[in-house]
Amino acid sequence: MDDGPIPLFGLRPLLPESGTHKGTRDCEEKGCSKSTREGKPFCSKHIELSPYIQSIQAQLDKRDAEEQVLEKGTRLIDRNGFFVREAVLLLRTKDFTAKSFSRRLDISHKAAARLVDLLIRWGHAQRVRSTRGGSTISGIAPMDLADGI
Repeated sequence: MDDGPIPLFGLRPLLPESGTHKGTRDCEEKGCSKSTREGKPFCSKHIELSPYIQSIQAQLDKRDAEEQVLEKGTRLIDRNGFFVREAVLLLRTKDFTAKSFSRRLDISHKAAARLVDLLIRWGHAQRVRSTRGGSTISGIAPMDLADGI
C-alpha cells in the first residue's frame, strides 16, 4: 500500500545553497570590495581599522610607553598603570626570580628590577628566600583591579 512520496514540508536543506555563506559581507573600508570572514566588518587587509583592534593597539602602545618610562627611571611611573597592574596580577599566581619575572613581563632586567622596587615600596610585593636559598619576588597585598587591564 504505497501512498506516494512523503511530503518534506518545513525541513531545511543539510547544506546551504551554493554561493551563499552565513555572515559574509563586504569590507567597510571605503573603496574596498573584498569580503570579510565570520561576519566581521573589515577584510584581512583592513582589520586594523576595527574598533576592537584599535583598542588593543592603544593598550599595547600604552604598555610600550610605560616600558620606556621604566627603562629611564621610576619617578614618572603610574601607580595604576599597565605594568604595575600586570605585575600584581602576575605575582598573584606564584613567586618569581628576578630573571623569570622580567622574562614573563617581556621587559629588560633593569626595568623589571625598578618595577619590583616600586612594588615593594608600595606594599604589593616582597623579596623572600626560596627553598634553595635564592631570592624570589612574592606578591603580598591585593590591589583593587576592578577595572581590569
